[in-house]
Amino acid sequence: MSEALRRIADALADSSEEDRAAVLNALGAQGKRQRPVHDAPRTPLPPPGGSSGIHSEVEWV
Repeated sequence: MSEALRRIADALADSSEEDRAAVLNALGAQGKRQRPVHDAPRTPLPPPGGSSGIHSEVEWV
């Protein structure tokens, strides 16, 4: 924990929850916790060797 964050935590340790919320809101904290953004599920890649029924041609330039 950084020194600045430790000082903030120490200063808020003896205050009420309402006082802590007011201070954190004044510092720019969000009122409600946001849920983490989840990546969209991805389609898994086929296993090595692939399917014999698939034919593709690629020309690398």
